[in-house]
Amino acid sequence: MTTPDRPAILAAAFSARQIAASARRAGIDCLALDFFGDMDLAEAARRSEVLHGHYPDGFDAGALIAALERLAEGAEPLGFVYGAGFEDRPELLEAIGERWPILGTDAATQRRLKDPSTFAGLCAAAGVAHPPIRREVPPDPENWLSKKIGGAGGSHVLFGTAAPEPDRYYQRFVAGPRVSAAFVAAGGRHVTLGFTRQWTDPSAAEPFRYGGAVGPLAAGDVPMAEAMEAALAAMLREIPLAGIGSADFVLAENGPVLLEINARAGATLDVFDSDRQPILALHLDACRGVLPDRVFYPGEVRASGLAWADTDLTLPAGFVWPDWTRDRTAPPAAFVAGQPLCTVVAEARDAATAEASFRKRVAEIKTTLGRKAA
Repeated sequence: MTTPDRPAILAAAFSARQIAASARRAGIDCLALDFFGDMDLAEAARRSEVLHGHYPDGFDAGALIAALERLAEGAEPLGFVYGAGFEDRPELLEAIGERWPILGTDAATQRRLKDPSTFAGLCAAAGVAHPPIRREVPPDPENWLSKKIGGAGGSHVLFGTAAPEPDRYYQRFVAGPRVSAAFVAAGGRHVTLGFTRQWTDPSAAEPFRYGGAVGPLAAGDVPMAEAMEAALAAMLREIPLAGIGSADFVLAENGPVLLEINARAGATLDVFDSDRQPILALHLDACRGVLPDRVFYPGEVRASGLAWADTDLTLPAGFVWPDWTRDRTAPPAAFVAGQPLCTVVAEARDAATAEASFRKRVAEIKTTLGRKAA
């Protein structure tokens, strides 16, 4: 049962722990489901369920709505908050929206945002640099990437030599550092929460697999911050969003190039969320048209990302996860190569130290589990 004097939300994502943890900080009960059912999701959510599936494949519509119905039983949730897993499923958001209010960017807007041709047209209308795209095999594939329409997390991105498929397109590769701007938006307006610098953790099968991010980085510490702010503002005038989102840029020689906008809670919630200013509270306020007067950063810079299994590993009974891990699988369990082991978080006074600590901890957890499996 939800607590009578606390509001509740429904939430779903490939991994819903970050949404549930932010909701708890905001004094909101979270009724959550995801693919993993980790221990810390159960701790953060008022109720939770596991909806078995295979990352990065999407949710089964019937099973998802049935699970949401079970979670909502006896409660009166304010609505539904979604994370990764719905980018290529606007019809699923529409079905959920027939039962509960969508707390965030609606399905019709997501459809426009995640259609490659439509998004490229929005960038052109806003005067924002965006890589050329095409559906046909490019004549110089070594200079292009192959992406899944509505894909998330970087695992779907391949080199342009990949064979064409109906649900994929080609985007010209742009060299440069990857920087993301996190924001909350309402009615064409927005407030930037800060910037993160991101990196990949490639494998042979997934050369652009998401690795992690470090931030919040203040605008004064980020090259081309003013140009990215201007580009984001121009885009939100073309396609107004509701709630939290992020804009992913490459800092090319001639200025920032916008790769995509994700209009949902994402991986960098662990970077920005804090007791003083829970991101879920900012998200719900923005859905009501209210933006924050100011942004409060966490006390230190954070690096957050995934530790991926390089080989098959076993999590033995009684294993105790380090306190700097998140998304903790209940032992005993087994991981196959290519699965995420957990999320790792590190804090420091500056970005370089935080990232170095993150990488040390990723190596440590892999070594520890490797010894347990030996």
